[in-house]
Amino acid sequence: MNLIGKRDRMDWTLLIFTIPIGIILILIVGQLAVRLMPFWSVNADMNSNLEPDPGNPRPFAALQPLMPQLLTPMAWAESYLTPGAEISYPEFVSFEPTASPSSTPVTPTATESTPTTPPSPSPTATTPVPSPSPTQPPDDVCNDTGANNYGGSLPCEYPPPPPTTCQDNTATNYGQPLPCTYPPALCQDNTATNYGQPLPCTYEVVSTPPTGSSQVSPPPTELGVGTLPDNTNPGNYNNIGEISDGTYVVITLGIRVENTPDNNYDLAVYEWNNGGAVYLDYIIIGISHYSDGREYYEVFNWGENQDPDLNSNVKDYSTDVDGEVDDETVNLADLYDPDGAGPAPQTGILIDVDTADSNPPAGDYEYVVIISPVGGTGNEAQVDSVQAVEEPIP
Repeated sequence: MNLIGKRDRMDWTLLIFTIPIGIILILIVGQLAVRLMPFWSVNADMNSNLEPDPGNPRPFAALQPLMPQLLTPMAWAESYLTPGAEISYPEFVSFEPTASPSSTPVTPTATESTPTTPPSPSPTATTPVPSPSPTQPPDDVCNDTGANNYGGSLPCEYPPPPPTTCQDNTATNYGQPLPCTYPPALCQDNTATNYGQPLPCTYEVVSTPPTGSSQVSPPPTELGVGTLPDNTNPGNYNNIGEISDGTYVVITLGIRVENTPDNNYDLAVYEWNNGGAVYLDYIIIGISHYSDGREYYEVFNWGENQDPDLNSNVKDYSTDVDGEVDDETVNLADLYDPDGAGPAPQTGILIDVDTADSNPPAGDYEYVVIISPVGGTGNEAQVDSVQAVEEPIP
């Protein structure tokens, strides 16, 4: 008895064919979706095995959709599936920070990874070796860069601290706390003759005629005042003014002392031309405001041998081996010729009153004092003439 009807057979036939076809379709879909088979490939043109967006990883799901991201490692996984051989990978570089800063830039090293067919190989990258730090001195040497012997043997040596006291011995507070202070550039002593003028201060020296000496008044008529010398006959002293030892004369002759030396000789005293030479006698010349010469400023003193007469044209004789001696032989060529090889004899002794050791105050002086001091050979002092001049000092 046929219990299965024709319709039932049709149902079973449809079921028999449907189930295998469904299984085949499931396998096909599974292969495409979850890669049931290990060998497969999809050309997604990604050329990369990096997560496209590691900052926004895809959520976990049992079955991932068919997307290009399937070719990249999953953000939550340590490994990833390897595509087939027809997919190639570009070079990639991995950088790692150095252990410490280096003055030499680190050159990164890139290694090309080679795709392989075995499953799950990891591309490799070479890690650059950190550059060494700048060399530091070892512990047994001075490693303080502020020391004088940095890098040298211990102990470290340091420059001395700056001084706290004045080290300039020209300062008024030498050895005392800084800052250094200096004396003024001008004379501040109102008793000095150059008060308010450049240092050093100078002080006037007022002289009086030597004790026991006497004034001869009027002066000898042969002594010319303010005129050229007239003794044109060498060896003849008939018209020469003679002043005996222990006496002095005062003549009226205006002489001006400048506040600032003008580099000129101001006074000429003409000696006697004694046969082609001058024998310079002991003699003192001064300028005064008094007709009796009781006070004067000494401007020339031949024979003193204490202060050389450097303010005269016979200074070389004053400082020679024998110094200032009585009857000093002076060559006429070294003396002043008032008319330039004219008839007047060349016998002038020139004196700069502005720079005399007595420091006469600036101003006009009316009188010239001529003294023949006691001593020497005892001969008279011979003077032909006395004249005010303005002759440049060579």
